[in-house]
Amino acid sequence: MAAEAKKGIDTTKNPVPFEMAQIPGPEMAKTYMPKVIGAIIKKSKRPLLVVGAELFDDPIMFEKAIEIGKLGVPIAATAHSVKGFVDRGYMNNVYQIGLHPLTSYLRFEDWKGLDGQGQYDTVIFMGIFYKFANAMFATLKNFNRNIRRISLDRYYHVNANMTFGNMAFTPDDYHAAVDEVIAAMKK
Repeated sequence: MAAEAKKGIDTTKNPVPFEMAQIPGPEMAKTYMPKVIGAIIKKSKRPLLVVGAELFDDPIMFEKAIEIGKLGVPIAATAHSVKGFVDRGYMNNVYQIGLHPLTSYLRFEDWKGLDGQGQYDTVIFMGIFYKFANAMFATLKNFNRNIRRISLDRYYHVNANMTFGNMAFTPDDYHAAVDEVIAAMKK
């Protein structure tokens, strides 16, 4: 474990679609190490973190989402997940919106964003049910190619640009991988 902690969690393994019925087309997501994903998010001009109700299955991930929010990344929380932020007393830069309307808005390059400051250049998905996230990624892949699509979930998302592989790690390893993303965003 000491050598693994020094190198970081390898999130590039097993880049196989989670559901074998997926047909991604000619463009498939690439798996990246957490430090690279964090550096890309940090360089983004207008990132948006989109979180869903699966965070309730792993409440530690709410704390990690809040940490990302404190780094200046606005958070789009689903109607269900917004309760987790309210319960933790963190509503700074958190917007409640449904996944379907958000996906629809993100398709249009002239959308002004949740804060009225303009379209986002990077969307980061975390804690969204797999089938919903896959549909959102596919929509953006096909209708707004100017948005970078990043998954911070434990599963490979074929329609994202950047993703972790299917992580058969323990929850602690998953938390460590997300911590590496956050650490890279702070550098």
